[in-house]
Amino acid sequence: MFELLAPYFAVAGGLLAGVPIVLHMLRRTPAIRMPFSVVQFLTPTLPKTTKRSTLEHWPLMLLRILAIAMIALAFARPFQRLTEAKESASGNADRIALLLDASASMRRDGLREAVIAEVERVEAELNPEDTLSIAAYSESSKNLITAAEWRQTEVGSRAALIERAISSYEPDWLSTNTASAMLEAADEVAREEGASRLSGRRRVILITDFQLGSELDELRTGTWPDSVKLDLRIVAPTSAGNAGLSLAEDERSGRIRVRVTNSGDAVMTKYLLQPFDATGAPVGQPLSAEVGGGSRRTFTMPDSAENESQIVGVQLLGDAHPFDNVVDLPIDERAVIRVAHAGSSDANNFDAMRYYLQRAIDGSETAPVDVIDLLGSDGVAMPAPENVQLAFVTETIPDSLAKSLGTLVDRGGVVLIALKSAEMAVSVRSLLPENLSITEADVKDYAMLGRIDFSDSLLSPFADARFADFSSIRFWKHRLLSFDEKRPDAPHVVARFDSGPPAIIEVTRPSGGRVIVLASGWHPDDSQWALSTRFPPMIHRLISMANPRRSGHQLGEVGYQIDAGDLVGAEKWTLLRPDGTPFSAIPAAAPVEAVTTAESEKPASTLVTLDQPGRWTLTGDSGQGPKTICLLVTVAASESRTEPLPAGQLQAIGLSPDVASVYVTDSARIDPAEAAQLDASELESRQKFWRWLLLAGLGCLAMEALLSYLIERRQHMLQSVG
Repeated sequence: MFELLAPYFAVAGGLLAGVPIVLHMLRRTPAIRMPFSVVQFLTPTLPKTTKRSTLEHWPLMLLRILAIAMIALAFARPFQRLTEAKESASGNADRIALLLDASASMRRDGLREAVIAEVERVEAELNPEDTLSIAAYSESSKNLITAAEWRQTEVGSRAALIERAISSYEPDWLSTNTASAMLEAADEVAREEGASRLSGRRRVILITDFQLGSELDELRTGTWPDSVKLDLRIVAPTSAGNAGLSLAEDERSGRIRVRVTNSGDAVMTKYLLQPFDATGAPVGQPLSAEVGGGSRRTFTMPDSAENESQIVGVQLLGDAHPFDNVVDLPIDERAVIRVAHAGSSDANNFDAMRYYLQRAIDGSETAPVDVIDLLGSDGVAMPAPENVQLAFVTETIPDSLAKSLGTLVDRGGVVLIALKSAEMAVSVRSLLPENLSITEADVKDYAMLGRIDFSDSLLSPFADARFADFSSIRFWKHRLLSFDEKRPDAPHVVARFDSGPPAIIEVTRPSGGRVIVLASGWHPDDSQWALSTRFPPMIHRLISMANPRRSGHQLGEVGYQIDAGDLVGAEKWTLLRPDGTPFSAIPAAAPVEAVTTAESEKPASTLVTLDQPGRWTLTGDSGQGPKTICLLVTVAASESRTEPLPAGQLQAIGLSPDVASVYVTDSARIDPAEAAQLDASELESRQKFWRWLLLAGLGCLAMEALLSYLIERRQHMLQSVG
């Protein structure tokens, strides 16, 4: 029994087939003209037509009718509806590899159910002789049912085997590497050609959302086996469109920004960004985020200092698919930075350098800074605490304090010495180079800074032309720093006075510690340094140099690999998942234990794949104290671009239509009673009866043209004889 995909063409063809009959029945002029010489001088009149009661040249009419009918039927696309049960009677055994997309984008509502419905549809189409394998894939493939398992299972028990595979199918959080999974499955099916007794087709059935983030480039360079056909079945979620969140760190400001990616088929463009605290409660007012379809925008999150509660994450509100709508943000511990000062402890004496130092530090917006005075008002000195990495020396200090500051430098700290007088240099001699001579300079009127090395880390923030002008700073007094600048171990001159002597020098110790010497104080009696706009940034730069801001976190996408041991510099380490459970490469059914390199023999075992989004916590003891790093992992941005690729994308990258067929499914409309039947368009594309009908129609036209030529020639010969 034949059916038509486009019956309207058949109806139109039936109507057009009557046209030749009508034309053959029309009144016609005489077929033969007989001239007579006796009437050649008479006035000609129009010939009279005759009405024929019989058809003339009926074979010609039949050929024209057949041509129209055949061509019309070809456009109507006839096919014979066959079920798989009918095909099984032929005794053919197909080899089918079923691929299920299990990437993060498949977490959208309705997709898992659609995949299961398609698997059941494939199950209903199977013959007992067929061989089936099922694999789920994202970045790599995972076998759910192997071909060997299928063959070893009794026919009556195979339904339970498929049911087990369906129950174990669950989308993960990884990105989509569709091309690799397709080629791997095709190669597996093709390799069985010589080793098996399969006499039917070899197919790879791919069930996927076929979203824009699917990786297909490998198909351009890979080789698809000619004997294997691809059946692409595209499933759709319950609602179109998707918006996703990812992290973007601004290296210049250190601020964390979030990037909103909106898919091309999005039905919404206005969303809200809601920060939340450690308990999941909203913090502050949500931020408006308007992002057009197929585009992305970044937004700066508010500082936790602006809110009473600590912001630990942000959620995108207004999106129908929440799988990629939450990201964790770095937690700013806001530890107080402690710096030391050796000099006058009176912070209210505006004639002393301590006064201006305190006001510059109080203006810090990055982190709270606490100043510890190492010299009391009674002259008693206290050693620099171990948690202090920066010390300012502005007056003469005792030898005991000089030794303590030397220890600070040896452990990698920074000591800045502002020489208030040449005599002060004697007390800090142990911190200075041996060949450095310090005397009082003879200054006429004032001195200014001349040559400045903006490549040095101390003054590099002023390298921009807008901030490089130091000509407004005048020095009434300064000390003359003399040393052999040609020596390899000579101090580095950071800045010079306009007259040539060094104004700022820097000595770097092998431990990494530094001693910075200013040839003048910054108080008003010596200079205008403290009153200039360059002074607070320089103090803050010193603080950041001595106390580098440790990010304490790393950003990455799901699937990102880390070398845990190398990251924390420890042989023993512990990695906690976002839910607080220890990471383990052991299957979930086995006891979960923390992984350490001490339990493994190869250093490569410290490689860990972060397989879910959230805040991972890596802790290790490197011998210098415990070290903790937060790993902030988000869903790959490619998984948020969920608009489906064009159905012809496979052909665009090299697969011919004869190899790859595409079917867009709608599981909500699948009737279980018809699950055993192949789709009508798929059947028609396989049978392709239209080609034979079109050839038959063209053949009728060719015969009609030949017969018309013969008839016309015969009539012309009769006229010539007459």
